[in-house]
Amino acid sequence: MKSPEKSIDLTHKTIVVMYMLYFGDMISITPFLEILRRAADHSKIILVIDSRFQDALRYNPDIDEIVPFDRHGSQKSLGATWKAGRKLAEQNPDILITLHGTARTSVMAWAMHPRFWAGEAGTEIDRFLMDLPMTIETYDCHAVDKYIHVLQRMGVQDLKHSGMKTYTCPGWEKEADEFFTASGIQPGERLAGFSAGSSTPEKNWPAEKFGQTADFFAGRGYRPVFFGIESEKGLVSRAVSAMSRKGAVSAAGKLSMGGFIAAAGRCSLFFTNDSGPMYVADSRGVPTIAMFGPSNAKFHHPLGPFSTALSSWDMPEGPEHVNQNIKTGRYVPIENISVDDVIGAGLAAEKKAGIIHSGGASGTKSRSEK
Repeated sequence: MKSPEKSIDLTHKTIVVMYMLYFGDMISITPFLEILRRAADHSKIILVIDSRFQDALRYNPDIDEIVPFDRHGSQKSLGATWKAGRKLAEQNPDILITLHGTARTSVMAWAMHPRFWAGEAGTEIDRFLMDLPMTIETYDCHAVDKYIHVLQRMGVQDLKHSGMKTYTCPGWEKEADEFFTASGIQPGERLAGFSAGSSTPEKNWPAEKFGQTADFFAGRGYRPVFFGIESEKGLVSRAVSAMSRKGAVSAAGKLSMGGFIAAAGRCSLFFTNDSGPMYVADSRGVPTIAMFGPSNAKFHHPLGPFSTALSSWDMPEGPEHVNQNIKTGRYVPIENISVDDVIGAGLAAEKKAGIIHSGGASGTKSRSEK
């Protein structure tokens, strides 16, 4: 238990949280937001995030306003960053929390002039300007917990949370329904989700092994659904080609981010690499089996009660970055994880979650908790 460095009154305030990382990262801060919402009674919580990933948190009830920032497009320049900070200054922010510091967050913070500034510094200058600078990446806990520790160091004592969460809307649910109907999936049909891609090839468990795993669970009454973005269609084709059974569905490039979030929540099991879809499936309450190679499962594993992570090696805790691990080659390749191990993890999750085995490809049993 980390000791609080300051006890900050979070009630009746305008609080700005800046966090401009990636899809899965957005979902990893949902427990932080849940705790902050509870501690910040009668406060307005504003979240500044990368505009590409705003749908990950669009309907999160713990946020009052999302400010999307196009950091790779129209707002790429420091001038545009300063302008965005000045716009936020119009809301008279009482508290600013930077969860990931960069030169960009520094410029925005300087323009914003918050009354109290806590979190991670983006430049060395920030440490002279911040009220509570802290090192957030300590390499000794799960990614979710490192953000919760920020609130703990600000004096928040009630740190309980309900895990990572994502939320949908009727429009996204309709998009998922229409896709499933067009794909010949019947209402109540039991689905196994698969995501064979990630941000880099070294993090990808072989597509053919995904196909072999899908083949096995198709034999247990699941309809395999392969999710992915447009550029991952090749991976999906390789996976499906490795199957002997027919009926697998490809959703690659066919769903919006919101539609994917809704569709993933319909699955009874989900198999994935360390990627944004891993966080989505787990946040939707789906038993998730995640494969790890150059990234550290100890820091990024799914948190659901029926979810599990399989790593190609026992990576030690300590300073690490997946890109550095890939560059140096100091890791065990992800393909060392066997199909039998992944199937075994899926069967264990199935049993733990109380999923009833229908015994054939035509089965339509749903998850007992759905």
